[in-house]
Amino acid sequence: MKYFNGTIDLEQAKLRYRKLAKQLHPDKGGTAVEFQKMQTDYKEFLLRLHQEEKVVTPSRKSSSEENELINELGKLAKVLIKKQVPQNYLRQKMQSTQSSLKRGLFDDIVNLLDSLK
Repeated sequence: MKYFNGTIDLEQAKLRYRKLAKQLHPDKGGTAVEFQKMQTDYKEFLLRLHQEEKVVTPSRKSSSEENELINELGKLAKVLIKKQVPQNYLRQKMQSTQSSLKRGLFDDIVNLLDSLK
């Protein structure tokens, strides 16, 4: 890969392609052979990048594990709200703050959490 060595992502490749196209295009003083080589190099880079993305893409199992974790966190949040853990914390913050804006915001959040029980 002569033309795209050191290129690590699609954005870099696009910028490099545009720059090289301006230099190597036959209408801009380059040769058709060099322009074709650069285009082939670009296509190979894109193919390699696409193949690397497939390897990094999470599997179906991983998505189901993530969903399970999200569900468990949701259950934990419900328990904490029901036991008034975040509300008590926010009430303490409300009492210690000097800002009426923060007090009002904390109060609104506490009321919202109380309504979720």
